[in-house]
Amino acid sequence: MNIMLDGMPTEYEGYLIRTDFRIGMQISEALNDVNLADPEKMITAIHLLYGRSVPADPEVAEAGLRWFMRGGKEDDDDERSAGSSIQTFDFEQDDRLVYSAFRARYGIDLTRERLHWFAFIAMLGDLGDCSLSDIMSIRSTDLSKLSGEQQRRYAELQHRYRVKPQMSDAEKAVIAEFESKIR
Repeated sequence: MNIMLDGMPTEYEGYLIRTDFRIGMQISEALNDVNLADPEKMITAIHLLYGRSVPADPEVAEAGLRWFMRGGKEDDDDERSAGSSIQTFDFEQDDRLVYSAFRARYGIDLTRERLHWFAFIAMLGDLGDCSLSDIMSIRSTDLSKLSGEQQRRYAELQHRYRVKPQMSDAEKAVIAEFESKIR
């Protein structure tokens, strides 16, 4: 699929999809939500994408979800297996960096614009030099390839800019209870 020739899709296999970039962000957050079990993550993400027109065939629904999140690109097993397990980006944590990068690079105010998810992720992948790309580079730097002071400095930067793990509601409750006992 070529978005310049074929346009931005509004359906998958005849099923209408919700295409706004905010939906893609919500799907990403749902798929990473520590408070949801895996089946709940998938159901939530599918309902976000299709709204009331969810395909009856779960395989079609899930294939459409994967297709949508990849921006219409084909599933590439080799690319996925070669990927790193280091999380270099999080929509929730990096929201202000994304906003400012789009504002600076493209003049787009993401709080006001309606942007198709496919266009959004294409633009996100081409931000060039900005704080977001700098931080993502720091997060993904392989410390074993650095030496001495440079390795120590990057370890500090990685700790400062790491994607912070989400805590489940149950974990937050345990911490709150513990803190109340300390007081």
